[in-house]
Amino acid sequence: MKTATAEDEGLPIVFLDIDDVLCLNNPYGGSDALEAVKGRHADPDTVLREIFAAEPKRVLESVHKEMGGQLRYVISSSWRQVFSREQIERVFRTADVGFVAVGLHEKWETPSRLRRTDRIEEIESWLHHYHQGEPFVVLDDDYSGTSLTGIDEDLKHPLAARVVLCPVGVGLTVEHLPIILDALRRPLAENSDERDNLSESGRPGRNVWCR
Repeated sequence: MKTATAEDEGLPIVFLDIDDVLCLNNPYGGSDALEAVKGRHADPDTVLREIFAAEPKRVLESVHKEMGGQLRYVISSSWRQVFSREQIERVFRTADVGFVAVGLHEKWETPSRLRRTDRIEEIESWLHHYHQGEPFVVLDDDYSGTSLTGIDEDLKHPLAARVVLCPVGVGLTVEHLPIILDALRRPLAENSDERDNLSESGRPGRNVWCR
């Protein structure tokens, strides 16, 4: 595995999807945000200020505060395929979620390749290449994160009890907070099945723009 920077090493990681986690596509969605950051929207600042729903933003902010701001974020959303890191940072800063921009991991996105893959494969691939044993949580939705469904049924799975799937059109809610915080505070046990399975996982691939 690649050695993390001193800045990233040891801090819990949030794998963050965007659509139906923070952005509910009402009134604006990913295509609006892309037009805004590329200077092709008539009112880009309004789009970016309103791109994320109020409650999901509050929930993510609560997570960040509860963890003392000591988190690193990795974007697993398909937005990563059309936004540069700088553009993603602008979106989060203008949307008043600037702590995500500040906390982006050095390896800030799950991998993209030439073939379509499932979200679980992309996250496992990132973990295989860059994970240093930090606690982590996966925030996704039950549309783009279909491949993550049912993981908790296998307690030996490396992602068990570390995945939150938001309902489409709802996003993060306060009910998700205990699960998220538990995952971020729970270390991977030394020599556990969880850690061993993570070291063996990782199937790089690409997710198309699928919300």
